[in-house]
Amino acid sequence: EALPPVASLADSDPFGAMLGLAQDDALPIGPTQATEADTAPSAQAGPPAGAAPDAGAAPDAAQAALPAEAPIVVAPQSGAVRYRVHYGDPVDGNVVATLEQSFEIGTHHYRLHSEGRAKGLVSWFYRGSLVQDSVGTVSTAGLAPSSYREQRGDRAPRSATIDPAHGEVVFGSGQRRQAPPGVQDRLSVAVQLALMRQARPQQFEPGATIRLPMLGNSSVEPVDWIVIGEETVATDAGTVRALRLQRPGVGDDPAIDLWLALDARIVPVRMRVTEPTGRALDQVLASQ
Repeated sequence: EALPPVASLADSDPFGAMLGLAQDDALPIGPTQATEADTAPSAQAGPPAGAAPDAGAAPDAAQAALPAEAPIVVAPQSGAVRYRVHYGDPVDGNVVATLEQSFEIGTHHYRLHSEGRAKGLVSWFYRGSLVQDSVGTVSTAGLAPSSYREQRGDRAPRSATIDPAHGEVVFGSGQRRQAPPGVQDRLSVAVQLALMRQARPQQFEPGATIRLPMLGNSSVEPVDWIVIGEETVATDAGTVRALRLQRPGVGDDPAIDLWLALDARIVPVRMRVTEPTGRALDQVLASQ
């Protein structure tokens, strides 16, 4: 597939589109993650096995009858990966950018860093880089971002700080929004989904929908991921078995496909962003 006209490619913002940032305010993505309190066993006894909950029971009693979600066990680890970003199908070899991501996961805290840089003809129009940082805490609910920062080239950085004590997020612009439990940022979401899949595989059967609240530039929106099924992904290190998830495109928002390795890896092996026009950017693991 031939590259689009230079002006068209520049307007599409490959780095932004690759991360679902085509819209200036909200990022499209899937049930809201349980908080650590939600995963604790209930002190109340549920009904006998096989018995239906009492329709007239109080909401708390009915909730107590539901099984608790499995806690997410996050093993301390660190590492770095590199991706190639292709315009169109990866087999065509139209590489327009490289992306490097590092991660440090501790017992109680984490840090994620990503830096993308255009290459080839596209680098004439994207001389800077897209840098993202996400830091936060680790619990039995997975990752809980406390701050997120992104900077594209020479543009002013964008940031968000989450205040769990008041249940709100404060954006760099000063705007405040409610921050529901389990909220993720643009960098942490893929890792959180991978951790969830490892801890709760029964929730990731084909056809299931996973909902996560997501930080946009000045908003928090619920985003749904639909589980498509198992596929194989060709990488430099060989073929990887992966589970494909999709966030369908809505209106002008692009569709996003995410491939999570079926082994213990916490970073995705592939991600594809498809615009309503059909143009696609495909990010594939190059090395680890």
